[in-house]
Amino acid sequence: MIKICNGMAAGSDKADQAFSLSENLFIEVRDYVYKNKTADGTCFSVRDAGGRQLFWMQYKENLVLGEKRSDFTDYEKRFLDEADLDFSLLDQYRTFVFTEAEEYSIAIAGLLQKYRPEKKCVFLDKRAGLFMKGNKVRFLPFRGAAGRYMELLKRWMQGKSGELGLVNRVICLLLYKKIKQLEARGDVCIVAAEKDYLWPVEIIYNSVKMMYSILWCTKKKTLGDKNPDKTIVLLDYPCYNEGLISIVKWTYAHVRWLSEKGYVPVSDMHTRPNQYLNADGDDMWSYFFEPLSEITVQEAHESKNVISAADNGILLGEAKVNPYQGKWINHPINTDEFNKIIRVNEETQAYIEAEMPQEIRQGKRILGVVMRGTGYRKEVAEKWNKEWRKDIVDADVFLQACNYYKDELKCEYIFLATEDAEYFDMAQNAFGDKLLFIDQKRAVYDYVNKEYIPLNQILGLKDGVLAGRNYLSIIKSLAACSSLLFNVNCGAVDMARYWNGERYESVRHIESGWKPER
Repeated sequence: MIKICNGMAAGSDKADQAFSLSENLFIEVRDYVYKNKTADGTCFSVRDAGGRQLFWMQYKENLVLGEKRSDFTDYEKRFLDEADLDFSLLDQYRTFVFTEAEEYSIAIAGLLQKYRPEKKCVFLDKRAGLFMKGNKVRFLPFRGAAGRYMELLKRWMQGKSGELGLVNRVICLLLYKKIKQLEARGDVCIVAAEKDYLWPVEIIYNSVKMMYSILWCTKKKTLGDKNPDKTIVLLDYPCYNEGLISIVKWTYAHVRWLSEKGYVPVSDMHTRPNQYLNADGDDMWSYFFEPLSEITVQEAHESKNVISAADNGILLGEAKVNPYQGKWINHPINTDEFNKIIRVNEETQAYIEAEMPQEIRQGKRILGVVMRGTGYRKEVAEKWNKEWRKDIVDADVFLQACNYYKDELKCEYIFLATEDAEYFDMAQNAFGDKLLFIDQKRAVYDYVNKEYIPLNQILGLKDGVLAGRNYLSIIKSLAACSSLLFNVNCGAVDMARYWNGERYESVRHIESGWKPER
């Protein structure tokens, strides 16, 4: 990303190359940066025809989920064909407020002028007027102040208000209230330039992410002559350390989104890293679930119009990259639609039926319990992520609640799902032969005093198929219980509720401070 700045950024290098003001200045600087492999943060002088210094421009690397990316090296060419662009996100809004004059905000506003001339654009930096004209564009008389205060607002919303000073805190509060007012209107989009941050209000979008939402489908390829009347999207992205339910939820979101666009999704999860993938060339999805469409992976690789998710910046969990896709993941999921799309295969179903406790299969009254521990313990939350997990209940109190609701709901047994070995021992001591469970690997790790390590590394899972089917057996068992109780609203809870539909008699989240109701 190339940004206009008021002066040399502290600690930045000054490039030997200076540029003259022109309509294509951002593209000229961008081409120079990529050709010369310019370092992140380098500043360039911009001068007028007489050689007078006008302002500085700075190169900032694009980051996607923390990784450096340079996907937009030719966006001006990809913008030429409207048929290859996705306006789904942009079409939701009538007015766009750009907080800074930078490469992507100028490009997006120009795209709107060309293909959506009815839209209004407002720039909070008047220098944007040097690069574009039009009666649908307004330029407010600020020079970088809005971008600075968006940075402060980000820190304020992260709970770092003590670092800002009283005046800045007041301004951030007023700015936040104004943003919430605009959000209530429903037709305004604020485009910021923060390069790797997920805003907690839905109307603020990072300009890099907005570029992804427009350009994600421009890289198509022909792999054969089959299905000439269809556009196939291969879900072939790496899954890294994502848990199985996170993968399932994002796959559901992708299927809904791609089907809405008229595309055919095909799972091809063969790309590493993927903690469930046992062998190169396998489709991890097929270990557990039925295909997502009638087109096989082999047939997709012989088709005429194919979009690779991995080649187009579609990543697992990429509401952080492509905000439009968050539509299907950030809002309540329709359980009927979910269960039509996410269907376990025969092998997995047979495994589940063999593992599910007999008492559940017999239809006895059982309280399903999810007791997350390890990195979700209260004491760990207080050290690592206080705001997000501040209401986690103490383990002893949670087990008291389990016993209370077991009696209140007239359940004969408790079915326990926990990855924490110590919590499992506590539950066994509390409930004895009334505790049902499925054998699984459980962890003992001191997250409070040791380095934070992903759970899959602590457990040392070697067989992804076995680990995944074991986990799904536990969740299917939870889904078949009479009621559900949990200390942390995690993926297992979500999946159990999707599979249960609306059949639970009671669903309760036990938080800190819980006391019996009588």
